[in-house]
Amino acid sequence: MPRNTTGGSGHRSQRNSESNKTKTNNKFNDALLDDILQEAGTDGVFVARVMRRLGSGMMECFFVQEEEVEHKKRMVDKLVHAPLRGGLRGRGKKDVWIDVGSVVLLANTGLGGTPWKIMSVFNDKQIARYQEIMPAADKRIFARAATDAPTEDGGIEFIAEEEVNVDDI
Repeated sequence: MPRNTTGGSGHRSQRNSESNKTKTNNKFNDALLDDILQEAGTDGVFVARVMRRLGSGMMECFFVQEEEVEHKKRMVDKLVHAPLRGGLRGRGKKDVWIDVGSVVLLANTGLGGTPWKIMSVFNDKQIARYQEIMPAADKRIFARAATDAPTEDGGIEFIAEEEVNVDDI
């Protein structure tokens, strides 16, 4: 009997379904956004931007935290190293990919070895919803990386040179 190369039962019907990792990721983010909207306590949970990949599931994240400095509340920039949550590693990483420039949900675990942990990654719709809810949020977290504007020739610059007559050489 020939091998089934077109997929098994339900192959086409499952083409647009979300994986369990994506559903869990979206639940984390939607729960945070709902808590912010209802003004519930979100202590120790921050929206951050991934600045660098450090290897072994560690990322360097940037976020802004309100602290009391000299009896005044001020926004303080923080740069921390945080590992990925277990569900975002291994086989689950292909569904919820985290790279440099991603906006992530960062949680303070309070543990000694790893005080911070990346819980989930925001998609574009969730970022837009967060910006609607929190218009005073730091814009540096959501800034897109600047790209070079393409030129007329599709991004390739050609240098015009005079034609060389091969017979004169």
